[in-house]
Amino acid sequence: MARIGILTCSNCTQDANCASVVCLGDLRKRRGLFERYKDEAKLELIGIINCAGCPTTAAPEKILNRTNALTGYRIDALHFSYCMTALCPFLAKYEKIIKEHHPGLAIVHGTHTPRDKKLFQKEIKEILCPTLSAPQDMNNVIKGTLQTGR
Repeated sequence: MARIGILTCSNCTQDANCASVVCLGDLRKRRGLFERYKDEAKLELIGIINCAGCPTTAAPEKILNRTNALTGYRIDALHFSYCMTALCPFLAKYEKIIKEHHPGLAIVHGTHTPRDKKLFQKEIKEILCPTLSAPQDMNNVIKGTLQTGR
């Protein structure tokens, strides 16, 4: 049995209303970066945490506190969500501090099947810095209904 946690991007979960639907779907189906568990009899999601948001000078310490909330429940691996791997300027800093404090914890870069990174970055920019009057969110990206103002 593998016990995992997921670290998501605060901007995506809070500002773009991402409910981790695609991450959790691929977890259930063992697709994307969860394919590594296809031979495990049981795959258990222990919890989902999000980063402290950016920018912040206290982010590395906050991410460690949030990671500790999962490692206390004996996770085997921490998956950085796809949005973290595609967007986060602090990813290397987060990984370094987590590895320093939890050297036996596997860090996996990604969750669901990756998309074109440049296109994804453009779509997220459209959501977080909208040029339209109609509100849009991660569901528009997932469903392919994002309307660009450019």
